[in-house]
Amino acid sequence: MELRRFAKLLAQVDSTIPFIILAFFPEHKLIDVPSPNFQQMIEAYHAARDAGLKNIKLGNIGRFARTEKDYEILRELDVL
Repeated sequence: MELRRFAKLLAQVDSTIPFIILAFFPEHKLIDVPSPNFQQMIEAYHAARDAGLKNIKLGNIGRFARTEKDYEILRELDVL
């Protein structure tokens, strides 16, 4: 996963660098590319954390969080 390699590089510089993972909005020529689902965003968060980053947030939450349970999980991870 490319995100993991990038996060590892950043963590080597400074593990407390703010790192925001934004959910993709399909628009214009990329309209056929789907937005990430909840599980994919959580996996991206864990990949960044496992690479050593400590200050990770998720953005464009409305694109992937659909239920109250989703929001509970995000609050527990402190990524809002």
